[in-house]
Amino acid sequence: MRIIAHRGASAYAPENTLEAFRLAIAMGSKDFEFDIHRTKDGVLVVNHNYYVIDSLEKKRHIAKLYFADLRKIDVAHYFIGADFHCVPSVDEVLEEIGGKAELLNFEIKNDGNIYPGIEEQLLKAIRSHGLFKKALISSFDYGTLARMRSASPDIAIGLLVRPLGSLMVAHSLKKAEVIKAENLHISYKNASSKNISMIREAGLRCFVYTVNDRKTAERIKSAGADGIFSNFPDIMGNWELKP
Repeated sequence: MRIIAHRGASAYAPENTLEAFRLAIAMGSKDFEFDIHRTKDGVLVVNHNYYVIDSLEKKRHIAKLYFADLRKIDVAHYFIGADFHCVPSVDEVLEEIGGKAELLNFEIKNDGNIYPGIEEQLLKAIRSHGLFKKALISSFDYGTLARMRSASPDIAIGLLVRPLGSLMVAHSLKKAEVIKAENLHISYKNASSKNISMIREAGLRCFVYTVNDRKTAERIKSAGADGIFSNFPDIMGNWELKP
C-alpha cells in the first residue's frame, strides 16, 4: 500500500510549501499529492484553496492575483512557529521532488472551469520536467478530468469522489469508465472492504483520503486499498511504502 504525502508532510510543516515537501522527502516519501491553481498571469501554483489569506485576514483569490503579488503573501501564518512561506510554483515543486518521486498526484482545482486550458498547460509542464510516467491527475471536477483525457489518452487519471455509499461507488465507477480513469479516490469514511473490493474488481486502483491515524490506516490496508493520502508520511513507522 502506498503512503502518499498529502500536501507534503503537512502535519509537520505548512501544507503545500517547499518545506513540507522537503520534510516528506527526509521522512522517506516517494509518493506525493498537491493541489494545482493558476495565477492571473498564467503561472501554475501549488495551494489547497482557491484563495490565500493575507496578513489582514482577507481572502485573496489566486485567479485574480499576479504571481509576483501572490509571492508576497505569507501562507504559513496559521502554522505556529513557522517562518514566512510563499505559494510555490508547480515548476519549483517539481524541481524539488520530481527526481525523487515514484508517484506525483496533481489534484487540479478547477470547479466550473475557472482556469480555462489548465489541463493542457499542466500536461506541458509535466512533460517539460520528464515526469509523465510518474504523473496521476485527479480532481473532484468531472469536466476537468474529461478535458484532461481528451488532451491525453495516456495520462493516468483518478476520479475524486465525496463521502458516499455503495450505490454511489457504483455510480462513480460508471463515470470513471467513461473517461478511462485508472483510479477512484474515496474518503476513509467509506473505505469499507465492500467498497474497496468493488473498485478493485472493476480494474481500478483505490486510493483513500485523508488517513491520519495508524489504526485507520491498518484497517484500510487490510481492506485491500492500493494507497492512502496522509498528512503524516511517517504514519506507518516501519511499514514499507509498497507491498
